Amino acid sequence: MRIHVLNMLLPLPLLVMMECASAALAPPSEKALNLLLADEYQASIQEADRVLSSDPGDSETLNVKARAVSALGDDRQAIRLMSQALAAAERNGQVSLSQQATYWSNLGYFHERLGNFETALSQHQKALDMRIAVLGNDDLHTADSYNNLGTTLSKLGQYDQAIDNLEKNLAIRKRRLGEHDASVATALNNLGFAYHLQHRYQDALGYYQLALDIDLANHGANHPSVAIRWNNIGDAYFGLAQYDKAEAFLNKALSSDIAFFGERHPKVSLRYYNLGKIHEARGDTGKARSTYTQALQIARQFYPEDNWQIRHLQEKLQGLGKQAN
Repeated sequence: MRIHVLNMLLPLPLLVMMECASAALAPPSEKALNLLLADEYQASIQEADRVLSSDPGDSETLNVKARAVSALGDDRQAIRLMSQALAAAERNGQVSLSQQATYWSNLGYFHERLGNFETALSQHQKALDMRIAVLGNDDLHTADSYNNLGTTLSKLGQYDQAIDNLEKNLAIRKRRLGEHDASVATALNNLGFAYHLQHRYQDALGYYQLALDIDLANHGANHPSVAIRWNNIGDAYFGLAQYDKAEAFLNKALSSDIAFFGERHPKVSLRYYNLGKIHEARGDTGKARSTYTQALQIARQFYPEDNWQIRHLQEKLQGLGKQAN
């Protein structure tokens, strides 16, 4: 289940790369950051390595490289790099407490991706405490930390605390940005996710629909955020065993992502995975095998063979083979 859960979550800006850049003198990590934001992960890593070869204690470049290697599926290396960034920041004193809070937040995110939820929770709490102390309780970075705590608590099954934190995040964003900001849509999505994990699919659908309405108004139909909302609505209908509705929304998400990203992209792999679940639930082993295979072929282009997504897809296909026998 982890593939589609991560796909649904898409938290608010967990991974802030840098707080600011001087207009007069761009930081050494800027090129690596721009490549990262353009999804050019290998090129970002190469540029980061170039900077680090002359300044191995550049905490911002370590931060960017950690994010890039995480995007390629190596969260263990990302944790090592992020820990180095924190150590460098504490050693050289050149990074603000606010940015150190971002490092703790990113470290929590990497642990969360590995399923180390208790560790992630403590790191997100540390980031929140630092942000409240430095930025106050009504800052958008503080809202990020409430979001991160909420999503992690959701995965730990601590739903009341999770929803409390997620509602704080949503309230700050509405107050600071208005009811229709794109990040409000993501906050609503994450509240829906908390209900989704409780199998309260009808409640989740309400939040997903509100998020979709905002994103459609802000971006139009041909945007990755809208595809995410369609995916999540489809997955909620899957939970309700309304497979026709689920398939319709997931196909919309798949078509949108193919149009935006192309045929070979991790998001497209995730869409095929979720469609495979529907075919498997219907007992259509042939279609399930086909869509899981498409997902696996794309994932292999982006991740190392021991990546958990690849292992999970291989297990799915092996399970279908046993069913056929």
